[in-house]
Amino acid sequence: MLLLSKKSVISFKGAEGHDLKAVVARYTKSAEPSPGGAILLFTHAVGAHKEQWLPVIERLFADSELNISEAWSLDAACHGDSLPYNKDLIETDLQALADLAAYGEAVLGLLASGLFPYQNRNVIAVGHSAGCQAISIAFVNKGEPIPFKTIILVEPVFLPDDIGTSLLSRYIKPTSARKWQWKSRDEAAEYLSSTLPWKRWHKEILEVYVEYGIVHSISGSELKTPPKVEAACYPNAKAQAEGLQNLPALTEQRPVHVIFGTRYDFVPKKLRDGFVASSKDRLRSLRSVEGAGHMLVQENPIGCAEAIKAVLRESTLLSQPKL
Repeated sequence: MLLLSKKSVISFKGAEGHDLKAVVARYTKSAEPSPGGAILLFTHAVGAHKEQWLPVIERLFADSELNISEAWSLDAACHGDSLPYNKDLIETDLQALADLAAYGEAVLGLLASGLFPYQNRNVIAVGHSAGCQAISIAFVNKGEPIPFKTIILVEPVFLPDDIGTSLLSRYIKPTSARKWQWKSRDEAAEYLSSTLPWKRWHKEILEVYVEYGIVHSISGSELKTPPKVEAACYPNAKAQAEGLQNLPALTEQRPVHVIFGTRYDFVPKKLRDGFVASSKDRLRSLRSVEGAGHMLVQENPIGCAEAIKAVLRESTLLSQPKL
């Protein structure tokens, strides 16, 4: 399905008071979308970017049973199209730039920008991994009811600070050492399709990653998000702890749905099972998707879309009006 898209730049305050910018994309099926349909807001994982939601978004729009007007997808300040606007901080204050709490502030910046038409609308927030923390932090930090009617968390990593620090620190070195520059886009595509973790990704996602996640450079082609910037996100376990602390307030105020992959490859089974056991009574629903691990959106976008559709169908507000 061909979606119409428009990109915009928003401004907000990040960690240490830095003035940051983020790029958001708006997707619609027509130039004048239905004003009565739902609005979806997507946030991405560390190492991903806003366009990686596209195969999922396209499948949601293609479902005639769902009344969706538009979808928005937001890059974190340290990822994708947002990074060039904040690149000075790579050398001067990388940790502040990579602070995942700033992703939550970016969500609030979007709501405050006047671009996002959330008033009197059915707004559904969908986050993946670090994007779950962004939604959680935004919800709690706003200090007033945030306009999300429903929240969908895909592979949330909500862990106590000490456990999160120990778990995430193991990803710093291998992430920093990743190859990220090639002579051409074709060479990049060939390398990624034969190398973990990318070779596990669905073909559509890999195509999107090569098209939107790689930029021309002096050396040829390179990832928009350099490995050292991605790796700088991992020492910041505070956001994961905040997500865990915020979950009770989140579930008390809004229906929260969680979707996991069935393969344990990022958060160990014991920790995942502990989170599920302690949280399942608060959640509106808990679903799993076969054939995927933590990078569920990338590895099985079809299954991910189906799980999200199942959540959306639970809301009568999303039913298409009968003719």
